[in-house]
Amino acid sequence: METLLLPSVVREKLGESASKALIEMFVDAHRLSTASFEQRLAEELSKVRFEIAHARSDMTNAVSNLKFDLLKWCFLFWIGQLAAMTAILGLLLQRVR
Repeated sequence: METLLLPSVVREKLGESASKALIEMFVDAHRLSTASFEQRLAEELSKVRFEIAHARSDMTNAVSNLKFDLLKWCFLFWIGQLAAMTAILGLLLQRVR
């Protein structure tokens, strides 16, 4: 961290003790603003993490539902295909007899 220095004109006007107090005031203000920023950043990051976890949960549910629907439709098409093949074979066997 860089050292905070007051210009010599300001130091001469204020005096040495007032200059040090002014520098301490700026350092304290910087420290408070940094702490406040870090706290807000942590809060916002926790909100974002929660939203990501919620979205991930929703996507997982959607994917599992999609997999189930796909399997259901595949099964229905297989049953339909089996019924169609059985009907075709039945017709062919009737004509052969």
